[in-house]
Amino acid sequence: MGGRAQAPKLAIILLVSTDWNSVLYCMNKMTLLSLALTVMACKSTTVKTAQAAHLETIENPILNPYEISAFWAYNKTVHAKFGTPRSEAMQKRKKYGNTVVMQRSGRNRLYDHNIFLKALLDNKISSESRENLGESFQGAVFLDIGSAILFGEGAETVRDLYDDKRIRSRLTLVASDINDRKSPKSMYVKIYEESGNKLPFPVVEVSMRMIQPKDFTGPLAPYLKKGGAVILRSSNSGPDLYYSQDDIKKHLTAAIVAFADRELFYIFGKFILYKPKDRMDFLVAGEFDDSVATNHIKATWEDIDWSKRTFNDGIRLNLQHLQYTP
Repeated sequence: MGGRAQAPKLAIILLVSTDWNSVLYCMNKMTLLSLALTVMACKSTTVKTAQAAHLETIENPILNPYEISAFWAYNKTVHAKFGTPRSEAMQKRKKYGNTVVMQRSGRNRLYDHNIFLKALLDNKISSESRENLGESFQGAVFLDIGSAILFGEGAETVRDLYDDKRIRSRLTLVASDINDRKSPKSMYVKIYEESGNKLPFPVVEVSMRMIQPKDFTGPLAPYLKKGGAVILRSSNSGPDLYYSQDDIKKHLTAAIVAFADRELFYIFGKFILYKPKDRMDFLVAGEFDDSVATNHIKATWEDIDWSKRTFNDGIRLNLQHLQYTP
């Protein structure tokens, strides 16, 4: 009798913050003793339904017509040059060092990103609605998509972030890679986990085609804090190089929905995309110098004196959206 007396109380507590329509639907096939577990399942269903609705209502992940036009034009060119099977096969016949010209990782290659992140976290970047954005991004989760965890020292561009104390102490850095089950040699995360050689930051598996909100929230679930900001990066990786325009659209839309209630930056190729917490679209907030980070012909990053490189050397903000104060 004691157990039965407690079940309704538990149900009442759980129902306080639960969508009533979902609960009433589920109550047709449950007992009071199973109510708690059923309510949790209903909440999960409600979230998935809401996300699906958002995916259907977002026509374009970037609403500004001039910004999306420039974004698609650049990505179409990059994909045609470097992201098709034919172009990839051609690049593999030309060698750079001990790898291909099209090598996509390497120490300091993305160091302009370090400069941007330090400026952001040091409260030097502001938006029209916020005096500075640094406060919102303190402690943010940073997901690097396609980190080349088996190349060189392992996730070398993430190592560049980790080795910088001003970044490491203020962001949760997460590297990622894929497990291509069609190719044993491309089961990168599995090979990494079995090697026993652990990197100093977490490594998660991501889908080869990240076009659903769960493709973002699933891998990051252990690291996300309620309401905390998120920074994504796909630079010289699957989404920015190899995805078709249709998949890029689905990918960006899924990211918006996944982090709908969060501040979000996405470093996508050479672009700095920014989604304020109260918007359901990206603003093209700036660009990185594409003669460095996304240069697939010459290793220009090796010739730069990074101790002298300034914010304005490598980053151009869209002043309609963001401003930099030295």
